[in-house]
Amino acid sequence: MPTRDITVRDMLHRAAAWSPERESIVDEMFRYTYPQLLDQVQRCAALYHQLGVRKGDRVALMTMSSVQHTVALFAAIELGAIPTPVHVRESVGNISAVLDQLSPRVLVYDGVFADIADQIRQRNPLITGYVRAVSAMTPPEQRETGGDPVLPRDLVNYRLDFEPMELFEHDIVLIALSSGTTGIPKGVMHSNRSLMESARGGAYLWRMTPADGMCNMLSTSFIAWFNVTLPVINAGAKMTFMTHWDPQKFLQAVQDERFTHAFLAPTMWRMLLRHGIEDYDLSSVTAAGFSGEPIDTATLKEIQQRISPNVYNIYGSTESGSCSAGTVMFPHEFEQADRIESVGRPMLNADIRVIQPGGTPEDIVPDGEEGEVLIRGPSVAVGFWYRPELGRKVFDGPWWHSGDMGLIDQDRYLYLRGRIDDMIISGGMNILPSAVEDAVLSHEAVSEAAVIGLPDEQWGQRVVAFVVKRSEISAEALDSYVQNTDLADYARPRDYRFIDELPKGNTGKVSRKILRETHGDIPSA
Repeated sequence: MPTRDITVRDMLHRAAAWSPERESIVDEMFRYTYPQLLDQVQRCAALYHQLGVRKGDRVALMTMSSVQHTVALFAAIELGAIPTPVHVRESVGNISAVLDQLSPRVLVYDGVFADIADQIRQRNPLITGYVRAVSAMTPPEQRETGGDPVLPRDLVNYRLDFEPMELFEHDIVLIALSSGTTGIPKGVMHSNRSLMESARGGAYLWRMTPADGMCNMLSTSFIAWFNVTLPVINAGAKMTFMTHWDPQKFLQAVQDERFTHAFLAPTMWRMLLRHGIEDYDLSSVTAAGFSGEPIDTATLKEIQQRISPNVYNIYGSTESGSCSAGTVMFPHEFEQADRIESVGRPMLNADIRVIQPGGTPEDIVPDGEEGEVLIRGPSVAVGFWYRPELGRKVFDGPWWHSGDMGLIDQDRYLYLRGRIDDMIISGGMNILPSAVEDAVLSHEAVSEAAVIGLPDEQWGQRVVAFVVKRSEISAEALDSYVQNTDLADYARPRDYRFIDELPKGNTGKVSRKILRETHGDIPSA
């Protein structure tokens, strides 16, 4: 008997049925309408089935953001298998270790990673099927040669001539890898319910309709890729993929494909705004968004004036699924300049709390006091693959412990204040890097700043600021300026180190962890 559950598989079938004339996904090589996409997905599902994939099996994806990645992903979902995009920038050793934990039946790899795939064949004997996908990054010699089936070339030979097994909203539909900078990333499990809620929440957030379009050049292994793509497909709109970030190509794509929505990290926005955007027709863009890191006032104003006045800021994570369990700043909320640093209020059907670090969901701190941010909502993940004991530590009933420090102000807006792990303890005093960074960044000569604690024989840790300069300034002048801010003296940096660029993690955020590992033993300037 058919169930009333709505699944991610249903999402694509519905779009193909009700938006038959519309383009669904586009990249530098391929363009599919929704019926064409569904046909390719079902043919790929038949290929997987012949390779032994059944409901519940894992299908690993080592692919670029592209049309064929999307086909490979939804083909796994069509069978009830569980797709898992891997971090393509990781070492072969780390990728192999992740695959050991996942035990996938099949690995789909872009031809640009053919050499890595060959090494994995030797390291991971439990993977019995390999499929090659083609994108604009695939070398010409890797598009036709070799013994593995090729997407899309070989799909003409396959047809889904049976009905796949029934799916339910509680079934695991995705394992998304966390974005840790070292070690083996966690496999975050999302169900049909959590991803569908994220797709609904995203469509609501963007006011997405079938006439809209968006671009996705994010890494396929990040939850942000899904937060951009699923709302678009859920609405029957058009998604354009780029295999890598290129500001000029992005601007050209906006003009050619008539994007209505643009979602980029602040670093990407700053790069884009330096590329003569007036040379392109961007009149189709009705909304812009950012996430992942704070934005500066100058960049925000430029986006509002030169791209769209409708700017959104989204806060979420791999574990929260983001679009129905996180926070958002809507365009009208940026009208108050002092709220630019806020990440907003809870999204549709979401809720947040700020609690005593290490406490329970009931240990709520008063408004204005800093603590750990807890999130709940229908798009929160259901646990960690292969590591249930870790899941029990961070998933507390309906609440997820984010590990982020933050506060809720008197108007009920959330402000983030760094990670619990980033807390600096100097002379017995707790110092949050974000407060120190705010003081340093307020100087007009400073472009970027990151603060960490380094070992100190006398104080336990000393506060060190790593600074990227916008214009010339000395450490002495900057320190004199910081002394005249509202920052407490015990929190003031004792070292200022000027560097050309701050290290970024996999998601593009500034990584204090990398700073500690790579600059911790460098003498102060």
